[in-house]
Formats: sequence, structure tokens, C-alpha cells
Amino acid sequence: MAADEGKGKEKFIVGGYEFLSENDAQKASMDLSKINLLEARVKASRPVDIKAVYEKSIENKIFKTPIGWEYLVGLRRKLLESGYKEEDLIPIPLNVSMTRHSAMDSLNVKQRILPQEPKKEANFKTIFSIILNIVLLILVGVMFYITVTAETDNIINYRKNITNRYAGWEQELSDREKAVREAEKRLGIEGTKGYDEDTGTN
Repeated sequence: MAADEGKGKEKFIVGGYEFLSENDAQKASMDLSKINLLEARVKASRPVDIKAVYEKSIENKIFKTPIGWEYLVGLRRKLLESGYKEEDLIPIPLNVSMTRHSAMDSLNVKQRILPQEPKKEANFKTIFSIILNIVLLILVGVMFYITVTAETDNIINYRKNITNRYAGWEQELSDREKAVREAEKRLGIEGTKGYDEDTGTN
């Protein structure tokens, strides 16, 4: 890694590649160390051995940067020169997109014209409206229940309440009249005049 003192901006250079971040440069250094270790330990001169190293490196995803991929390309070239065909070798996977594109590029024309936010807002309004209607329906039901079961007079139960009340009064008056007649009999009073009639005495 080297630093560009003229611009004051640090450059991350590993194996002839300049990386954007220190993290990427560290990954490249790791790939370089893995390559040196493989070359020191595996003296692959036979095509079968080279193919085994090539395939294991790809299957185990050992390399993460262009330095490692370049090493795999070298192994692939040796295998092709030794008589292997393209179909015999597994391809080198690149897990990085080489084309910069925004999320808008993956949308079709209709999706680009119509923004997504209003749809979400419309869905929210619809759901809110449905919930509000359900709550209002429940409230109306509760109000009707209270109105029907309440003992106070209201527009729905006034006739029933008044009828019950007058029936109760009539029964009470009948009971009192019976009690008064029984009391008069016991006392020997035979009153023929009503209570509201004038007796003519002061």
C-alpha cells in the first residue's frame, strides 16, 4: 500500500491494482498471501494437479479480489494449453457486478413513470378507511344495544316502558283500593261518598 502525499489522499495499491478502500486492499493482500502459499506448498506440474488446485480454489471461494482471479486465469490458461477443453473446466465466478446501474434501470417504463410512494399511500388510506368503517359499525351496534336494553325512555323503547309503567301503577292503585276497603270493613265504615266530594261542612 502506498500513500499519495501530493494530493493528501491515501492510495491502496496491492499487486499492481489500486483499490478504493483499505478493506478491499486487505482482502487483496490476503489473496496474494494465499497464492504465495499455494505456489510454495503445491508443486503442480501435472495438468491433473493443476486442475485439482483450480477447482478446489473455485469451490471453496478462496479468492475474493482481481489478484486471486488473475491467478485462476493463469491456471486455466495452463490447463487449456495442456489439452483440456473449455467444457472440461468450471468457469471462474465473479461475484461483483461490473456495470454500475441504479435501481431505476431494473424498472420497466411504466414503473419509472409512476412513483411507488403514492401506491403505498393509497394502500394506507384504503386500510385506514376499512378499519375506521369497522370501528364505526361496532360503535353503532353498541349504541343500539345500549338503547334497547336501557331502562330510560328513548325513541326505541318508550312505548314498552310507558305501557309497563302504567300497568305497574294500575296494579298498585288496585292493591291500595283493596287495602282501603278492607280497612273500612274492619272499622265498620261504609262510605258511599268519594274522597273528592264536598261534604258541605267547614
